[in-house]
Amino acid sequence: MVSKEDTSGEGPQSVAKTPSFSMPAVGENPFDNHCARLKSRSILDPAPEQLGELSIPNRTTQQILLERYHTLTRRADGVDPLIRKVMFKSFARVLGPWLPRKKSSSVLDIGCGEGVFLAFLRELGYWNLSGFDFSPENVQICHRKDLAFVQQHDALRLDEFQGATEFEAVYCFDLLEHLPKEQAVRFLNNVYRRMAKGGYAVFQTPNMGSVLALFHRYHDLTHEYGVTESSAITLLMTAGFREDCIEVRPSWNATTYLGYLRELYLRGLHTLVWLAEGSTRPRIPTKNLLVRVTK
Repeated sequence: MVSKEDTSGEGPQSVAKTPSFSMPAVGENPFDNHCARLKSRSILDPAPEQLGELSIPNRTTQQILLERYHTLTRRADGVDPLIRKVMFKSFARVLGPWLPRKKSSSVLDIGCGEGVFLAFLRELGYWNLSGFDFSPENVQICHRKDLAFVQQHDALRLDEFQGATEFEAVYCFDLLEHLPKEQAVRFLNNVYRRMAKGGYAVFQTPNMGSVLALFHRYHDLTHEYGVTESSAITLLMTAGFREDCIEVRPSWNATTYLGYLRELYLRGLHTLVWLAEGSTRPRIPTKNLLVRVTK
């Protein structure tokens, strides 16, 4: 993700038309949910008496968590307008030119969660959208947001989704780390097969080379493994992608002045911590890696 690393900290300017946003005074990115869960409750919070009625026998921890992922992880659903504005602005900064150039581009969001990114794309004018999530709870939230096209589907069965349809742009945020490592290569190879000729896929996954890596590796009980900027390239090459078609860069996603100051602090801390490692040290300090592969 050979990768061309951008550690400048300046997010790329989007070539797609993005909406203007005023500078909010709340949290700075769509992937930190601590501020959001203080601002809003899940639109599908179960009644207290329902919480003890789960059928536990013969089901794994992973299965139970993923079925009710939104409720059990207390994630933001993007319903609150102020929080949604922050999340949309962060997406615009994170992705920059990695948004499709044409509004008619066929786009697939794998593991779309509560549909925030799909809603962002729709607001920008993209209309040829597809998406799915493993969690029936997340799919229900998407449908309540008027994203009726979102389906319940397993990412490990990507080859069965919508027949032989190929997509010009595939997005897969915060999913790779949830897959069993022994099935990651097969999943990524299926992504390659679903990409149209000349198309691309964008992945976001926790960065194990960050000083924050240990926290983000174990912050979510459904995380199975993690990668560095180097092992991410190895994983994708193993799945069939050419090295010169893999690009890795930082996922700078702050949208407030406080967030920008935190990014400066993280950059300095990363340099100091890895100074003793020499030439093999990881170059990307952000908690997430952003990876694009082209076909």
